[in-house]
Amino acid sequence: MTYRLQDSSRLGRIGLAVAVVAVASFVSHSPASEVQHELTLNEWAYKVWDAGIDGDKSGMQKLIKLPPASMTSPEAAKSYGQCLQSWNQTCLSSNEIMEQAQQEAIELLDKAIEEGDLTEALKHAVAYQELLQQFDLALEHESVKRAVELADRSIDGLIEANDLMQAQEILYRLKAAHEDTRQVERFESYRDRYEKIAGQLQILRRYDPEDFHGLYRKRAEARGDDESKIRAFNPSLAGRWEQEVSGVRVDMLRSILDTAAREHIDSGGWLPLIEGGLLSLESLATTPMIDDTLVGLSDPEKVEQWIKGLVMVRNALHSEELEGVSQRELSRAVIDEVAFLNAETVMLPNEVLWREFGDGAMKELDRFSEVIWPYDIEDFDRQMQGEFIGVGVYIEESELGDIRIISPLEGKPAALAGIRSGDIVVSVNGVSTTGWSLRDAVRQITGPAATEVTLGVQREGEDGISEYTITRDRIRMHTVKGWEFEGVDEEGNPDWDWFIDSERRIGYIRMTGFDQQTYGDILQAASDMQEEQGMPSGLILDLRHNPGGLLETAVNVCNLFLEQGRIVSGEDRFGEASFHATARRRRAYLSGIPVVVLINNGSASASEIVAGCLQAHEAAIVVGSRSFGKGSVQTVHPVTDNAKLKLTTQYYRLPSPDGIAPGRMVHKVPGHSEWGVEPDINVAMTPEQIIESIEIQRDSELQNPPSDWDESKSGPWKAPEITQLLTEGIDPQLHTALVILQAKAYGEQSNLASSR
Repeated sequence: MTYRLQDSSRLGRIGLAVAVVAVASFVSHSPASEVQHELTLNEWAYKVWDAGIDGDKSGMQKLIKLPPASMTSPEAAKSYGQCLQSWNQTCLSSNEIMEQAQQEAIELLDKAIEEGDLTEALKHAVAYQELLQQFDLALEHESVKRAVELADRSIDGLIEANDLMQAQEILYRLKAAHEDTRQVERFESYRDRYEKIAGQLQILRRYDPEDFHGLYRKRAEARGDDESKIRAFNPSLAGRWEQEVSGVRVDMLRSILDTAAREHIDSGGWLPLIEGGLLSLESLATTPMIDDTLVGLSDPEKVEQWIKGLVMVRNALHSEELEGVSQRELSRAVIDEVAFLNAETVMLPNEVLWREFGDGAMKELDRFSEVIWPYDIEDFDRQMQGEFIGVGVYIEESELGDIRIISPLEGKPAALAGIRSGDIVVSVNGVSTTGWSLRDAVRQITGPAATEVTLGVQREGEDGISEYTITRDRIRMHTVKGWEFEGVDEEGNPDWDWFIDSERRIGYIRMTGFDQQTYGDILQAASDMQEEQGMPSGLILDLRHNPGGLLETAVNVCNLFLEQGRIVSGEDRFGEASFHATARRRRAYLSGIPVVVLINNGSASASEIVAGCLQAHEAAIVVGSRSFGKGSVQTVHPVTDNAKLKLTTQYYRLPSPDGIAPGRMVHKVPGHSEWGVEPDINVAMTPEQIIESIEIQRDSELQNPPSDWDESKSGPWKAPEITQLLTEGIDPQLHTALVILQAKAYGEQSNLASSR
């Protein structure tokens, strides 16, 4: 059994994590303007740190901007003044950007309404909410209210016209606009309608990809996209659904329901699962356009009989006549009745019947629980590991069925051969990828080490197909990154400069996940820092946009900074302790180092354990914005020899600050106002700043230009300098973390000077 904490779903309210709160208080002045003569440098540095730990933003700001006169040297005073001036400029710039962004969001919202683009209008409405950080107040703005009303009125017409993609997009944005507001009923209504249409589109894509392609083209045309870039429908995709349901059996479904009813953290028994399965089959029957594939749905009379029968079964579940019948027996009777009803009416293939029933049952639980069907089992098992043998690329299957390179891993065989982000893989070893699933592509591209594979790729802006012959190798998925990328070693592994401020020995570690290799990689990073300059005087641990991973890894990372105390604990469905993890002194290799942890609402699960644990023990100052709020643990249960069930079975609690009261639960529950990890120091970033900072971090690691680089306009490719994040005020969260540690470092230098 493997504990895994991960959220692969979309994080954040507008696609990217957006951290927004006021930073006006972080306006600092030159150290020479005023001086706090009553404090020694060491006392001042500790007061700065304590104010951050206590979440006293105002007090910390006053201390940072007024250091004592007793700097260790004029050079140190000048150096700190430069640090302070740079940070001050970042804060002032961010404050101006924030105010301007709010105004621009409303202007763009009004313009979109005038142009009749309701999805665009709602996008700017949600952006305005994030920028204002008062969601209910933002909904009262006249422009926002108008956009919401117009969008709400448009939904029924879009559904009647089978414009499901437009309806889905509008409902998604309406749901986002009402999330975390006092309008809970409206949020739940939009959420339920969105999930229904999203489910129907998923069904349509699986069973009738040609009509799905038509809807995609229709939506692209409505957006004004370049039609020439929309590839023609690939006929070989039409039969792919048979692979996706292959191997699904009724005994799998029974085992799934049995395990979920018994083990899920919020299980209501079998009945909700059965109802969810029946509703899923009703939704399947009412999904437009799939009757070309599932021909039994082409007869309106039989479809009507099928739906009536499903409704009767669902209503009978709550009949008084069934009181006393065990839920297990009832579920078996329902499954038998569904099989009989199907044979008498629409005659869906049994594999379709049981897969859709099982997926519908899981929707009644939570978004993190799911069935790993036989079709998906290999990919799931590979993700649980931290390495594999292949060529070193992230790939995806586009909505139109293309196998597309998301990004090649720097220093790995594909990148060294010339593969770029955005390339479409059209052949592997001369065999066309037409009709391939993502699993098909992975199987063919990976293989034994030291063997060759030839990828034929089509690149935007280039005619014809280019072929690249690549030698497979063992690929490590590195989740630990440093400050500045310095290239790759002879084995293709990245070399990093781990110091964001080498003069003051302040280290920087960015974690993108928590897999089986993460803990060892952090230890190696610490070893590299120590070998280069000695143990760092401070460390920034950047967990922003980190969706989580393995619980065991999160515990090990926490233990690096803690000598004793509770790290995290779990509760089962009965509210009883299911596990707890405690720090071991001999594993606290980095304890005593001042740490600032960066989080935002893209930080989930294992990231929240690390940030919340270190915060509770006052082992770190947490900077950024509130985290995502995924405080649940998934366990993986075998269903049969080729299927598994990932099930939420526990909630975790962070350690309590006093060690006596129950620790805080961070899981986000609809309607509750408290969830996630609240930072000690809130710092604002606009969506544009977040996107730009992500792109700079990504592109600074590239040796080859990204797919959207236009050399004719921008000249030869040169990777951006990572220092732009600080020098150009792009990342105020990171800059705030740095200046806190710089202040602390001056106090440490004072201690060293005194000891000498």
